[in-house]
Amino acid sequence: MPLSRCLTLLALSWAYAPAQDFHFTRHEIRDLGKERIAGAALDGRRLVTWGDRILTWDLPGAGMQPIRARLPRKPGPAGALFEVAGEHGLALNEAAGRRALFWVNLRSGKIAEIDHGVFANEALPATIHGRRGILLVQRRIQVRFYEVPASLAGPWPSRDIYSFYSPSDQGGLLLADVDRDGRVDILSGNYWIQCPEEFDLPWRLFAIRTWSEEKLSGMAQMALGDLFGAGISNLIVTQSEMPKARVAWFEKPTDPKQLWTEHRIEGNLDLNQPRSPLVADFNGNGRPDILVAERAGAGRLIVFSNEASGRFQPVEVGRTSGVVAAFVIDWNDDGRPDILVVESSSLSWWENR
Repeated sequence: MPLSRCLTLLALSWAYAPAQDFHFTRHEIRDLGKERIAGAALDGRRLVTWGDRILTWDLPGAGMQPIRARLPRKPGPAGALFEVAGEHGLALNEAAGRRALFWVNLRSGKIAEIDHGVFANEALPATIHGRRGILLVQRRIQVRFYEVPASLAGPWPSRDIYSFYSPSDQGGLLLADVDRDGRVDILSGNYWIQCPEEFDLPWRLFAIRTWSEEKLSGMAQMALGDLFGAGISNLIVTQSEMPKARVAWFEKPTDPKQLWTEHRIEGNLDLNQPRSPLVADFNGNGRPDILVAERAGAGRLIVFSNEASGRFQPVEVGRTSGVVAAFVIDWNDDGRPDILVVESSSLSWWENR
């Protein structure tokens, strides 16, 4: 979701909603039967899902249009939706085989190979020092940038931004100007990586936290939000691959090169692969809440109600078969942030009532 849209949702408030109530009604958009969805990306009112097929969805009508592309193999969860040479496209990574990374033109279905031998859980469109391309975490140990070439018939230049040397895998990607120097830095896993003054100079790595007790401890999904109306963005982190996962918000210190202050908020729920952390004022009390969606286990949708003074109260608002991705969207334009949920074979709209 574009940042401007996210900030708009954070500001939404309606006077007639009870302060502590959360009421969501699930509406089925489409049941795809046995068809598999591996990942999803949302750009404004356009949703793209991929798995057995690439499908585009125009929201809120949810008209579905298949992209007639011959995928080399079934793609995995990593996908980046962005424009190349005036054409909307999607970068995808094969889940097996050659592990090809390729770009699909969403209008023509034509495919251009970016690289092969790539294994990524996530990909993100990025512009670094004016160079457009995609970021990914290669094999959970290396942040890599692929630059869009002048011609899609040629190779995509790549640069390895940083390699992690950690006892745990690292995952998750987020872009933010952490040190406020006017350049966009990269947050990934337990770290943030400082953007240099010029593209060809080395990047520098700094730890945010030290979650490394187990192999999957550093696999994370992240979001930013001003949780307390202080004009400062807080970092929200979920351990996206852990069966008993942490959820926490982090307070950035005056010197961001030091460890950030952790505030645990999971509420002893034994969250199972919580993903898609989202920030929005769901109950209209003027305080942004935090939503997480479980990929495994009970498939719960949980809103952590912002009770002020740094306290968050977990409220289960629904259950799913396991969430592939979730997005905040005002589906019916009533001023309330709703939830769009993508499961492995279905889409649903959770109306905020």
